Amino acid sequence: MVDACSRSALVARQVVNALSTVCCFASRKHRERDKLKTLRGTRSARDSATELHWGVSAAEDEDDNGPGSGDEDVLTSLGASYRAWRVYHREKRAHDYTKSRLVAAIRREAGLVKLLARIGGTAEDVECTLMRLEDLEATVVALEEKYDGQVTREDLALELEALQAQCQVHSDRLYEANAAALHWKSQYQDVLSQLVASNLEKERLDGELRKVKKAAVLAMNRQYVQLDTNGASQLLLRTTRHYENESKKRSYSSDEIL
Repeated sequence: MVDACSRSALVARQVVNALSTVCCFASRKHRERDKLKTLRGTRSARDSATELHWGVSAAEDEDDNGPGSGDEDVLTSLGASYRAWRVYHREKRAHDYTKSRLVAAIRREAGLVKLLARIGGTAEDVECTLMRLEDLEATVVALEEKYDGQVTREDLALELEALQAQCQVHSDRLYEANAAALHWKSQYQDVLSQLVASNLEKERLDGELRKVKKAAVLAMNRQYVQLDTNGASQLLLRTTRHYENESKKRSYSSDEIL
């Protein structure tokens, strides 16, 4: 049983090596995935072989250094045999899995060979073609990024033009508003100057009105004295009424001027 397990481990290692060699002709994506699984299978085979070796060594040590032989070592021998049996079946499962992977890789290799024979190339040519395809994909990605950047710049340029047009419209409106403000300011200055002149004229007319009133009062006083001395009261009454009428007319005319 130990020899069978050792042979199985050796066959598994050979199969794994053959699988690693065959997978070199596959595509890069499949090659990375197969490499990871192959490494797992190799590690599992190595661990299984180590476990088998430890189980056999432990069984031999127990047989040599145990308290006795015969029926007393039956349980120990059964435990070692059971461990060896488990290792063997684990190794057998790993061998079957590796064998199935090897068959799939061989079929893939045959398909690739047929494809190469049909297109008239070698594995190196295919690798070069794949590398060129990857370079082209990278170039396409770079061009797409450049195109996106160009589109973004064009959009920004259009937005800038729209903002400049709006700014020009606002500038025109501001210019018109400034012109209107200057016009109304000049109108205000004209009206203000007219108002100042009107106030000056009002003050002048008020002064003349006061002078006229004073002169009228003096004249009335003189006439009153003359009438008093001459005894002509009726004439004084008519003069007073005439003066009142004149003063009323002047007051009306002054109110209209104001």
